[in-house]
Amino acid sequence: MNGRSPGKFLPPAGPLLSILLIGLVLLSALLYYRAIKIQRFLEPALALSQPRNEFTKKIKVIFQGEFGSSPVRGLKIRGSSIFVDKALLFSQKGALTATAQSDLQKLARIFLSLMKNDQTRSEISLVLIIGRFPSVGERGAYLAEKSQVQQMVGFIQDALFQLEPELGLHYATFFTGAIQPADPREGSRDVIEIRIIPSEFLHIEVLEKLEKYAN
Repeated sequence: MNGRSPGKFLPPAGPLLSILLIGLVLLSALLYYRAIKIQRFLEPALALSQPRNEFTKKIKVIFQGEFGSSPVRGLKIRGSSIFVDKALLFSQKGALTATAQSDLQKLARIFLSLMKNDQTRSEISLVLIIGRFPSVGERGAYLAEKSQVQQMVGFIQDALFQLEPELGLHYATFFTGAIQPADPREGSRDVIEIRIIPSEFLHIEVLEKLEKYAN
């Protein structure tokens, strides 16, 4: 029986190497094309988020300058909002606690620092102090808690201006209080949110960064 060497069935090394190199070139071209497509998607997304991220970073730096970098019980900063547990500032009857003044003083200094800086002030349209009350319940209790939350919001706004008079003297028009029903699914009724609303200047900056991608 005549046997044949397995090597006789293999193609020559030269053409095989050429095919392999061509395959690698095609794969590299495909990966490069995919990378360009991803880059074209990510660049506008980054341009859209960068001004807002820089803005929130400024707020966080000033916040940490007053309260420190460690987590503060009853206080949380997320994006351009500061969330304050009602229990941190108020008793169950809605009166300011003995320790509320210290925390409100720090909050007032945060907003004074933001307002006194021309750059950050131009990026702020409004500082909205939002208190939330239960959206359902017996009418008498519902109205009583709604009124109490409204008083809390007023207390906070007045305290910020009293503890830092310059804030109330020069920048009171930036601040407003509001109340709204809480979403039962979020459990947000026990928190007061101080939300910084970005100005048109910040939106224009975003549009300017995106303009080159529209051409």
